[in-house]
Amino acid sequence: MTSAIVVTAAALGGLAVPGAVHAATNDCGGTMRATREGAIFFSSDYEGPGITLPVHVRDKRTGLRVASVSKFRDVDLDPSDDRFDPDKLSDPLKLDSLAVYALEIDTAAGTAVCGDFDYRLRTEIAKPVAQGKVSLARLTTTVSADVTGFDPRTQQSAPLKNTKVTVSHEGSARREASTDAQGRLSSPVTYRGTESSTEVSISLAATPEMRPATGRVRVASDHQRAEILLDPASRKVTARYGETVKLTGKAVVIAADGTRKPVPEGTVLSTGINGAVTKTGADGRFERSVRIVSPGDVTTGWLGGTAYPWLAGGAGSTKVQFLAAIGVSDFKATIDAERRVTFTGATNLKPASADPGPTTMEVQYSADGKTNWTTRKTFGFSFNHSFAQTLPGEADGYWRLQYSGGKSSAGAILERTVTPPVRLTRTATAFSYFNAAPEPVRKGQTFTIKGTLRHQTPAKAYGGQTVVFCFRPEGSQAFVYQGQAKTAADGTFVRAFKADRTGTWIARYSDSDGKHFNAESRPDDLVVNP
Repeated sequence: MTSAIVVTAAALGGLAVPGAVHAATNDCGGTMRATREGAIFFSSDYEGPGITLPVHVRDKRTGLRVASVSKFRDVDLDPSDDRFDPDKLSDPLKLDSLAVYALEIDTAAGTAVCGDFDYRLRTEIAKPVAQGKVSLARLTTTVSADVTGFDPRTQQSAPLKNTKVTVSHEGSARREASTDAQGRLSSPVTYRGTESSTEVSISLAATPEMRPATGRVRVASDHQRAEILLDPASRKVTARYGETVKLTGKAVVIAADGTRKPVPEGTVLSTGINGAVTKTGADGRFERSVRIVSPGDVTTGWLGGTAYPWLAGGAGSTKVQFLAAIGVSDFKATIDAERRVTFTGATNLKPASADPGPTTMEVQYSADGKTNWTTRKTFGFSFNHSFAQTLPGEADGYWRLQYSGGKSSAGAILERTVTPPVRLTRTATAFSYFNAAPEPVRKGQTFTIKGTLRHQTPAKAYGGQTVVFCFRPEGSQAFVYQGQAKTAADGTFVRAFKADRTGTWIARYSDSDGKHFNAESRPDDLVVNP
């Protein structure tokens, strides 16, 4: 084994740290710390420069270097660490005083501090035990342990005599105790009977010459049979997704003869909304608020379940009729100039697990928005997806979407859902008169198209509008634009054309202000003779 080189402060001439001192973890090539035996352990950085030697140990109180170590051996204390560079370990150092020293190296930029070297007693709390079991009938026990300290100077453990130790458990005040002349701790521990755990913590505080330590022991316990009695209104509830319900009842302890009495005041039950703790009162009664976010019954029991140290059995179960939350977001309904109604939006369902799969939605219409809702179309949709539907509309009236409800495979109820009614209206337009004359007419002669455009209900003249004329030759399927005219104040219009061939004429009006329907006249056949 390669020996570590240890140089005392006297050999170093009692010199303080030379040059500037700076914290430079990268300069160190990794991290350093002390082992239990007082050796320097170096863990290299991944692809780092490796360790720089020598490593110096400096007394933080005096500022003097008390040792330098220049020899390390390769070790693998952590097989899970697959870095390329191996870890390094020195032999244990032998220093005069127990303390926390600084580890450092010399670099071109000065002295780099590479961490602390904790050269103090390693306190150990061994064999923590508790006498017997605790229960609601026996709330006191005695906890004992052996308290020792490992001295890196001697490489030996020795009892920590007459040393102050703190003993505590859940919800209790911290209690000070002391070890005896043999380093043995013995301390009484008293419970309230409402703790969620019987674990006892035994701890020693740090001192300039001693590291801190904590030991724990879980005290065995005898459970007493108990029961949680929910009030009638809390045994079965109906709740929508995200709704908060209050569960009330009483928790009782059952004696061997069957007698029931309230559990200890402050007994902790299952947590409620946002993790709030539910505690019983002096009469054993409780109130628990629970947010319903999924199908399934709700259980009220002892916090920690079977691990609760004092009581066992008798959990209360609440039957939940779960109503999934259904909505339609970004809902929009429009009606265009061609009298077509279009619905767009997205369906929402929470929780998503309540999704029954593809289902149907109804598009409904009512003239007054209150009565005689009739279904105009049924379309398929999936929850949590967008939709777009178009169907023939009306000049005026109310529209809505309706989902009739259902049930998911998980048992969630999907309620009937109806969107608020939306009124859709546009002004009706119509050609009350349209005629091409005279007829028949000879080819090349002039003929005249006359007509009247009206709007609103009841209808009245619609002046100042553009009317377009289209012609479909005999034997053709398509109308071709031929010209246009402007309506007079009384809604009339007139336009002369030169006869060319036999066919059909129509007039068309296209919505000009976004508030009217388009309109088309009746077709009028015009015979043109050679």
